[in-house]
Amino acid sequence: MSASRPAALAATVIALVAGVLALAAPPAHAAGFDALAAPRRLVDTRPGQRTVDGAQAAQGERPAGSTLTVPVAGRAGVSADAVAVALDITVDAPQAAGFVTVHPCGGARPLASNLDHAAGQTIAVLAIARVSAGAVCVYTSAPTHLVIDVTGSFGPGQFTPLAQPARLADTRGPADATVDGVLAGGGPLARGATLTVPVAGRGGVPGGSPLVVLSVAVDRPSEPGFVTVHACDVARPTASSLNYVAGQTVANLVVTRLDAQGRACVYVHGATDVVVDVTGTVPNSVLTTLPAPARLLDTRVGERTGDGRFAGKGRRPAGTTLQLPVAGRVGVPADASAVLVNLTAVGAGVGHVTAHAAGDERPLASNLNVVDGQIVANAAIVRVGSGGEVCLHTAGPMHVVVDVVGWFTGPAPAAAGAPCPAQQIFPDFRMVALYGNSSAGGALGALGDTEPEQAATHLEQALAPYRAVSDRPVLGAFELIATVAQASPGPSGLYRAAASDELVQRYLDAARAAGVYLVLDIQPGRSDFLTEAKRWERFLREPDVGLALDPEWHVGPNSVPGVVIGTVTAAEVNQVADWLAGIVAEEKLPEKLFVVHQFQVRMISERDTLRAPAGLSVTIHMDGFGTRSQKLATYSFTRASAPFHNGFKLFYDEDVQMYAPAEAMGLDPVPDLITYQ
Repeated sequence: MSASRPAALAATVIALVAGVLALAAPPAHAAGFDALAAPRRLVDTRPGQRTVDGAQAAQGERPAGSTLTVPVAGRAGVSADAVAVALDITVDAPQAAGFVTVHPCGGARPLASNLDHAAGQTIAVLAIARVSAGAVCVYTSAPTHLVIDVTGSFGPGQFTPLAQPARLADTRGPADATVDGVLAGGGPLARGATLTVPVAGRGGVPGGSPLVVLSVAVDRPSEPGFVTVHACDVARPTASSLNYVAGQTVANLVVTRLDAQGRACVYVHGATDVVVDVTGTVPNSVLTTLPAPARLLDTRVGERTGDGRFAGKGRRPAGTTLQLPVAGRVGVPADASAVLVNLTAVGAGVGHVTAHAAGDERPLASNLNVVDGQIVANAAIVRVGSGGEVCLHTAGPMHVVVDVVGWFTGPAPAAAGAPCPAQQIFPDFRMVALYGNSSAGGALGALGDTEPEQAATHLEQALAPYRAVSDRPVLGAFELIATVAQASPGPSGLYRAAASDELVQRYLDAARAAGVYLVLDIQPGRSDFLTEAKRWERFLREPDVGLALDPEWHVGPNSVPGVVIGTVTAAEVNQVADWLAGIVAEEKLPEKLFVVHQFQVRMISERDTLRAPAGLSVTIHMDGFGTRSQKLATYSFTRASAPFHNGFKLFYDEDVQMYAPAEAMGLDPVPDLITYQ
């Protein structure tokens, strides 16, 4: 689904407990699982929607009790000799409660289902389906829109699908609810209970099967919780296979090793009915799993990853793409061809996550949906792209956690190549900031009115009206005066004082908790901008920290800040810009905001020689206060043309008839950055 749609459709969790899967290059399988570079959309019945090849698009809601035949072999990059495919199946806005069953065409529809849904519920599941005559069949019991994405395929001998999926457990009953009457009925499992499910020898599963593919669902849980599926001869792992809230019917696909007696154990942390179906077996030669899932990314402040990288960087803003190294980390070999990851999102609004190989365009499909405030965990099989990296696009503000479960062997990723789709601060977004410092001899500026931990509330009040009138997504920012000009020389004799690292870290932590950007503002006094910028290099090497230069407070050796208005040369600005751009390139950071404040022509000498190095969004920011006519006069000479961007400051106390958000959006040019002081 395109990023512009508020809720893209995705797959549910796939949890692998043990096993091994290998890749082969299309068009024909030599062996293994062939992961596509990105999910490809095969079906989308909704009006105006598209598929990868235009077939089975916008055909309208599926009727109740209908079966759709979906060609897959030889389509959308799937090999012509594929024996099974991995599909993301989603229902959107069903008119009534019902279920979906994916099964081979040409035979009777099995008792088992892949997905259960309530009326109006948008929900998805990952299914591995046997291909028959080049197609799979999808049955819908209730009227609903249907979306189907393919993520990869199995070649001959690499996945053994059952003739029909078989139900192994159904605590709801009745006595004939399972394939052989075993584990039928009995009522909901209590919180903390473990259900032992015999698998080998039932429903066509041969004895001695090393790995089985299960569909595990919870129905009408009475409390929130999670499910963990594992072989019964090992301790229950900490990773969960499925998360749920009270009353939610949700399913996932689990690949698990069986114990010596051919059993799998299903633990529930929250009372619920449980349904378990088996769809096939996987040989040990196919997928290599880690001893336990390892964390590659956790944006939540204070959390950790397996190697300390990509930890605590803050909530991902809406519409942004993160380039995430995978190969060569936490036990994944450098030549891994694809990875199986569990994606978990904690949403702050409606959105979705799309994972795909670096070097590939972001696909129409997505991997998981997020609804305001929900924790959603889904899995993805992601081809490893150039440089051993994958791309994570978040269409909505959210924290994201990525755990790698295992890797697929096959063709190694390119050592280098195209990065993830380029992300620009401007003009992709608009930014609204608070300026100040809470400890600069008392509150300074709008940002200084509260402590860092409370500043987000104030920022949201300023930010919210812009969302209604801006033609772009709106990001928030704290512009913290990190180096503050002083009226006295101080110990250094340079008429400036630096904030403590502890204070800057508090602001960075608060910004990340709120999902906003941090800009470090420099008022250098008698020092120089490059020296003071280097004081903050540790923070500027972070992906979500920008830099601002305040020439008003840059004075000569015989002047005092605040007594005279300072200046800067374009050469000095360029020197800092080149240094900062070097950090962006060295660290492979996303584009970084670089602001230069101005309210007099003389403040930036030789401004026409300013440069905008790659990796920086260079913004000339109008800082003048006063009447509207005075501010417009100042903006008339500060405003800049491409490749530069424009900022505009609003003063709560000093402005006469301060511009409202809608009025600020009527300025010419419309400011990219609006700051409140």
